[in-house]
Amino acid sequence: MGSPFNRIAATVAVACLGLPVFGAAQTIPSPFEYLERRQEAGIFSGVHGAGTGRFGYAPSGGPMFGARYGLELSGPLGLEGTISFIDSERDVIDPSQIEANRVIGRTDQLLTTIDARIRFSFAGRRMWKRLSPFLTMGGGAVIGAGGDDTLDQTLLAEDVFSFGSSFYGNLGLGTRWFMTDQLALRADGLFSLWKVDTPPGFSDPGRAFSEVEDGEWLRGTGFSLALLWRW
Repeated sequence: MGSPFNRIAATVAVACLGLPVFGAAQTIPSPFEYLERRQEAGIFSGVHGAGTGRFGYAPSGGPMFGARYGLELSGPLGLEGTISFIDSERDVIDPSQIEANRVIGRTDQLLTTIDARIRFSFAGRRMWKRLSPFLTMGGGAVIGAGGDDTLDQTLLAEDVFSFGSSFYGNLGLGTRWFMTDQLALRADGLFSLWKVDTPPGFSDPGRAFSEVEDGEWLRGTGFSLALLWRW
């Protein structure tokens, strides 16, 4: 029979040898999950505000709604296509009047944006605790249409503002929340940029406007929520 010291040492040795086996049997769940589905599409709604320019004749933005499609590429990259409609208004400006009287009314202006974006996911092609924050960057076109031109008809032809169409650039931050493997909610904050042309009447040397540019780049901000279906 061994000494008490030998028996204690043997017990400690057996316990130590058993620790790795016990530790290997444990599993620690990861907060990251791989995104198996590659495509998604959905509708969104929100609000978009925009600068109105030096003279205030450009549309100021308003409620926004639209649709989007997205495709997961390799790694953290994704590709998106978006179309949106902004129900906006603009002031009708008469440059022949004194400053206090130049705004003669307000009219509707529908803006349509069509663009493509690159999406960079901070978690890669995975979700972290069912969230996937991202950065987007893209460009396309914005087109102005519609609206009542009754007030515009009271102006000289060279004083009438027309939105026409313009390059549309954007930079965004947001996140997706994957409620299930097929259904997700998405929140977007967007910074945008487009250009408007100055009506030629504002450059009339007989008027008191100095250093009038042919056009202006206007910044905007927007926020939207989307419901997405994934497959």
